[in-house]
Amino acid sequence: MKILIVENDIVSRELLRIVVEKEGYEYKCAEDGIQGLEMFNEFLPDVMISDIHIPHFDGISLIKRIRKVERNVIIIMITAHGNGQVALEALESGANNYLKKPVNLDELRALLYRYKTVLESKLRKQDVSTLIKKQELRIEVASDLHYIPTLAEFLANKVKHIYSPSELISLELGISELLLNAVEHGSFSISAEDKKEALKNNSLAELYHERKNNPLYADRKIHITFKKNALYCEWIVKDEGDGFDWRLLSTPDLSNLSSELQGRGVYISKLQFDDVQFLGNGNVVSAKKYFAKQ
Repeated sequence: MKILIVENDIVSRELLRIVVEKEGYEYKCAEDGIQGLEMFNEFLPDVMISDIHIPHFDGISLIKRIRKVERNVIIIMITAHGNGQVALEALESGANNYLKKPVNLDELRALLYRYKTVLESKLRKQDVSTLIKKQELRIEVASDLHYIPTLAEFLANKVKHIYSPSELISLELGISELLLNAVEHGSFSISAEDKKEALKNNSLAELYHERKNNPLYADRKIHITFKKNALYCEWIVKDEGDGFDWRLLSTPDLSNLSSELQGRGVYISKLQFDDVQFLGNGNVVSAKKYFAKQ
């Protein structure tokens, strides 16, 4: 996976570079918006990590310029602590995710690994069309994080003849976020505080393993329903967890949006679809994408 780092602060840029290099990714570094755009066109990265505040033109402008010519690159923006409005603007301008300063390096590693699995899954040829028996497709799987990239790609491929390539990558990342949320917070009952502490201690993999093998959670399944009608496609994801009070998410809280973990996946998912709603006791989520946006 090729990664472009755009950061004018020398210390921050070096920290990002060290992480990316140690994880074995190919990379290039740029110091400002102009250099970042030039290097982007030459290097053609799979992922770009950029600070919001960079010289010549800022990170938001960089996103908009890149999205005019390349819709498939995954963009991670870095924002100042507590600047939720800027983070939201970056996501609405075309960023796929964001991190706040000071960057949690373990969170960055986990995010890059997840995106690598998404990109690698695109290179594998897997014919699962024989599973489809009706217009309405139902899938039941064990709560296993390893299934997420393949499932997200499979579900996005069901509509590749309907949506543009740029919409498909957004859909795939959105579906991936919904599935991750269902496994982590639903099936495994991992709270935002649990995950934050695990990332801090570099023990997220151990936490997943412990919950997966815990008799309380081991048999929980994820249920996915895909529907298509004359107006839209719909993905419904249900977990067998205890649920939560989804009404608390009715109005986005920008202070929470800028926090490390809590609620971020939900808001990112909402930006990839036209309509996202939690149902029942919060363990069911419906995401719709209209053919012509209503």
